[in-house]
Amino acid sequence: MEITVASGVISAETPQARIDPAVALRALDRVRGMTAPQALAVLLRPGPGTCEPVARVLQGALAAADGVGVPAHMCVVAGGEVGDGEPVTRVRRQAHGLATWITTETTRIRVVLQVPALRLVHGEVDR
Repeated sequence: MEITVASGVISAETPQARIDPAVALRALDRVRGMTAPQALAVLLRPGPGTCEPVARVLQGALAAADGVGVPAHMCVVAGGEVGDGEPVTRVRRQAHGLATWITTETTRIRVVLQVPALRLVHGEVDR
C-alpha cells in the first residue's frame, strides 16, 4: 500500500485489489463526505454495502493520519479513484506435472482523506 501525506490531504492506494471496479466505485461514492469512523462503519457493516478492500485502504490512510498525530474523527473522506490495477499471474498445478498460467485482473483503489488539522501541523494558514 502506498501512503502520501501532503498539506491537508492524506491518501492511500493499493495497486492490486481483487474486487470489481464498479463495486469499489459505488462504495467510495457511498462514503464520500463522511468522517473516517463513519465511513469504516458503513464499509464494514454486514450486509449488501460491505466492501472490505476499500475499508482496508481507508484503514491504511487512517494509520498514516495517526502517525502524523491526527485523530480519526478529524479525517473526512474527500474522495478517491478506482481504476485498472496490475494483473496477478500465478500457476495452476495440474496432474502429471502439467501446469497452466492464470492471470487475474485487479483494481487499483485510492482513498483521499481531507484533514484540516494537518494544515496546522505543517504550519500553513489560509489567508
